[in-house]
Amino acid sequence: MSLKYPIGVLSLFFLCSAVSAQSTEPEKPVMRGWGLRVGLADDPDLVVGGVQFDLGEIAEHLRFQPDIELGIGDNHTTFFVNGALHYRFEGNAGVTPYFGGALALGFIDRDRGRPNDGTDFEIGVKVIGGVEWQLKSAKAFFLELQLGFSDIPDKQIIAGWMF
Repeated sequence: MSLKYPIGVLSLFFLCSAVSAQSTEPEKPVMRGWGLRVGLADDPDLVVGGVQFDLGEIAEHLRFQPDIELGIGDNHTTFFVNGALHYRFEGNAGVTPYFGGALALGFIDRDRGRPNDGTDFEIGVKVIGGVEWQLKSAKAFFLELQLGFSDIPDKQIIAGWMF
């Protein structure tokens, strides 16, 4: 077993521990906003774009922010739906760091005529770290790094704007 699987399992364990340690009643998920996201992925090398949704906190400091991504490049086309949970730390001056994880479900289409070509359904886990800046217009800008485990892109750098 490679090192990346225990790291993903350990990250999910800590994320679940943070959820169970909360003593407040969770809010009902509600659409608080949405945003656009764009970035770069590694292995395969892709340009990634998509839409992210802010469905609010499910426990204190724990926000559910699923997204949909399309990636193109390196003789691949990818389409993923990611169910992301972000633990938001106390920030100051409108800057909020966060850490979390996501379950990634999607398709990877490899160009024909190459080894291992075709379309495959993939399931993976992502570890996410980022920072969000609150803008004066009540919108937010964010930057995040994602590390993928399984047959999904290994690394992603994403920037986005929430409305």
